[in-house]
Amino acid sequence: MNLLFTSLFILSLINSPQGFNDRRIIVISALEHTSDVNNQIDKLQKSTLKLEERKLAVYTLIDGHLKPILNSSKKSQNFLEKNKSRFISDSNLKIHLIGLDSGVKKSYSDVVQPNEIFGIVDSMPMRRAEMNRH
Repeated sequence: MNLLFTSLFILSLINSPQGFNDRRIIVISALEHTSDVNNQIDKLQKSTLKLEERKLAVYTLIDGHLKPILNSSKKSQNFLEKNKSRFISDSNLKIHLIGLDSGVKKSYSDVVQPNEIFGIVDSMPMRRAEMNRH
C-alpha cells in the first residue's frame, strides 16, 4: 500500500504543473570565469543530448550574476534569481545539482564528469519514473 501511494504521489508530481520544469546545474565562481569554470562548461556542453533527456538546465553564477548556458527556461531562471543568495560561493569553483523539488541534491568543489551527474539524476525516484514511462 505504501509503495502504491508513493508511486501515485511521484506520478502526480510529474504530471502536475507545479513550476518544476527542469533540474538545474549551477556552476559558481566567486569573482571570475576561471579555467575550472570554463572546463566544467565545456564538459557539459559536450553532453547536450544527455542533459536534455534529463531535463537539466545549466547556469553560471559568477560574482552574483546569473547566466543561462544550456536548456534554460523562464521558470528556472526566475527560481535561481530569487534564490541565488543560497548558492553564492566564496571559493573558486562550486557546482550544485538541484532537483525537480528545488532541493540541492549534490554539491561539488571541483570539476565533475557529466556521467557522474547523470548517474545521480538517473537514481532519483522521479527520473526513474520518467524513464519507465518512455
